Amino acid sequence: MFNHSGISISSWALLVLFLPAAGIALAAFQGPPRPFPPLELGDHEVVKTVAIEAAHKSYTLTFRGTVDGVMTRMPISYGAYHAGWQPNRFVRLENVGETDVVNPWLVVNGRRNWQTLESIVAEGIAGCQTDAEKAQALWELEKHSRFHACTWDGECSDAVKVYNVYGYTLCGNDAQVVSDLWKAAGLTTRRGYPIGHCVAEAFFDNAFHLLDGDEHVMCLKYDNRTIASCAEIVRDHELMKRTHTYSIGANEDNLRDQFSASLYWYEGERHGSHGGHTKHAMHYTLRPGEAIEWRWDHVGKQYTAGVPSPDGKHHKDGQSDLLEGWGKVAYAKMCNGRTHYQPALARKLYRAGVASERNIACTEDDQAQPALHPAQPGRPAEVVWRIHSPYVIVGGKVALRGKRAEANDMLKLSLSRDRKQWQPLWTADQTGFFDHELVFDEHLSPRAKPQYEYYLKVELQAARDRSAVGLESIVFDTDLQMALLSLPELEVGENTIQYRDESPGPRRVKITHAWVERTTWHPPAAPPAPIHPQDGATIEGTKVHFQWQPPSDPDGDKIVDYHIQVCEREDLRWPLSPNFNKLSSKTPSGGKPEWTVPYEGLLNPDTTYYWRVRAKDEKGVWGPWSERWSFRCRAPGVPLDLQVKLDEDTGRFTLTWKPNPRGRKPVRYRVYGSDEQGFTAASVEHKVQHGGGFCDTIEQFQAKQGRPPKGVVTAPPNLVAETAETRCVVAGPDVTLPNTNRAFYRVAAVDERGNASYASDYVALARPHIYTRPPTQAKVGHKYEYRAAAIRSIGHLTCFKGYNAAFWNCDKLEFS
Repeated sequence: MFNHSGISISSWALLVLFLPAAGIALAAFQGPPRPFPPLELGDHEVVKTVAIEAAHKSYTLTFRGTVDGVMTRMPISYGAYHAGWQPNRFVRLENVGETDVVNPWLVVNGRRNWQTLESIVAEGIAGCQTDAEKAQALWELEKHSRFHACTWDGECSDAVKVYNVYGYTLCGNDAQVVSDLWKAAGLTTRRGYPIGHCVAEAFFDNAFHLLDGDEHVMCLKYDNRTIASCAEIVRDHELMKRTHTYSIGANEDNLRDQFSASLYWYEGERHGSHGGHTKHAMHYTLRPGEAIEWRWDHVGKQYTAGVPSPDGKHHKDGQSDLLEGWGKVAYAKMCNGRTHYQPALARKLYRAGVASERNIACTEDDQAQPALHPAQPGRPAEVVWRIHSPYVIVGGKVALRGKRAEANDMLKLSLSRDRKQWQPLWTADQTGFFDHELVFDEHLSPRAKPQYEYYLKVELQAARDRSAVGLESIVFDTDLQMALLSLPELEVGENTIQYRDESPGPRRVKITHAWVERTTWHPPAAPPAPIHPQDGATIEGTKVHFQWQPPSDPDGDKIVDYHIQVCEREDLRWPLSPNFNKLSSKTPSGGKPEWTVPYEGLLNPDTTYYWRVRAKDEKGVWGPWSERWSFRCRAPGVPLDLQVKLDEDTGRFTLTWKPNPRGRKPVRYRVYGSDEQGFTAASVEHKVQHGGGFCDTIEQFQAKQGRPPKGVVTAPPNLVAETAETRCVVAGPDVTLPNTNRAFYRVAAVDERGNASYASDYVALARPHIYTRPPTQAKVGHKYEYRAAAIRSIGHLTCFKGYNAAFWNCDKLEFS
């Protein structure tokens, strides 16, 4: 039991009615409940109650513990994130007055103002000045407010439902949601066409740009600043291959990034847009005697449209529920809140809360007992209540105290989704005064039929005496599904809570916050200082090896992980790209106080970057961010304006380029050639995702043993040459350099200190082109033979008819 000095705990009597009765049948989609964790020695339970009588009121609550739920939560990622110890227990908002309270809402510390699509967008774009900022800000909000799972229907395509009710989407849902956010901010959107995946693009700076909220992907072009479009990624897979895919929760894995690039294949016309599915709002009315409770535990009740799996495991799309389909970590992100409604039946006030009634009287009308009874005996009487919630309803029960004097008196309950078709629930067979509790979970939100309201009808008929049958009291308890990240969460320190409602008249509201303060755990300190690069330093090269001083931990716990972010924005609002938002435990650094940028050239020379780090201890507690540190790099910029020209007389192709004015002046250039479109420039052997190899038909693919991600080969270097010139002959009958007479070329710049840029955008040679020359003399009586060779493309790794990655689009050479 919670207790706190000076705080009444009488309101806890309300909770008794919320507890499921033993032996009652469970909902169709019920998994194991997740109760609150047991208390530890020294934990302090707190209950605070606030009275509200104004449409807008701000108040503060001080959380005096040392650890909160945010500190023990892993960064939100593609898969379900891990949430550790949670001190919040519940927030209850009750109407204790005599007028309706319309659309009440709480916003804690200015976050999670998610009542409508417009309020979600307003929170996301606060402080943004340009369309580019708005697009990225809403993408950041989206990918940090959900994880990869779904209900297998359209429920998770509504932004307001995703943010408040579910907290998860699949890629198809996510593209709908982020498109609705962008459109509400005034942006134009366009659908993408990856195979086996679904994405959306936003239009700003006179172009479309891919921002994938599901897999947390955005690809920077070679200027390390401009976000690429889907079409640009289709043309050049290297934009995706050099990008960390599948979020901060995934290990650094270039082979996975290569496979992600293979989903982008469509070269046709791009039109159409996702979105238009957000119709919901978190609007509701609390009647006198009604309360809503946001809770951080759950009783295991959930909604799904997935068909039951034969063995309780997820085997294919459209199957299972959150637990079976997505696992225990995902299931733990679901919370079950509640509504509680106990109308005052003895007073005429109850009539303001009913949907309809006929032949009904209350004690205040005629002094007859029980409190609610037929107005006239011998005639049917009924009263209908509507229970509504902005959260999906996943369970319900009614507890009543009734009276039935004799066998000819009638009292029965029925349930309806729409007030048209009624399902009989129960008919009283007791006589005298009696208590009865009825759970009707199986009738609420069955598979593929989500409910946000239901109707309960009480039918009465008194054979002789109107006081012979009726209700003395009735209590409705309704279980709701709530998204963990949407709840009004208190954090360590001072919390500012803003209450608002849209009630036209007076209101009397009581808000109760309950939480646990733990003072035996302490977060690690912030990393105290950088080792490399030093704050404000200018360093050589762009493949930066970051190092920092490990912080101390007040409890002596071991530091097991670090979170590092590198930003171009001074306000650190978001990282530069997915490459620069990393957990060191997911990199070769293995949780040490260091991290190395995976590729040379992902940072620009002569640009100020900012970075920060935070640490996690072995209890799973994250400490605060370090101070903001800055650095600059010395290196050459990426070569520009690659062109290739054919000399008709010699049959030679000459590649030319221009040095980048940004960065240190190059002293030489590395030229790379390959027949793979969107190839990775490599001076050494490297691993290539080969998939099913070279295929013309799906039957050929299926006959091969190499399947993604197993089809990995070791590719030789594709370096052509190093040169001090800004030109290089790359194809022709007498060109003998390695990797010449290829279809595609890139160039990287190298400065006097050996620092290299990233390789440039590729340039393609004209095809078809036979680059060999036949002998011009033949000897009579001897065989004349000439082996012709032509420049051709092997295409790039793409998927076809599903996740069947192979080189499907190779040039086919025919000679005649």
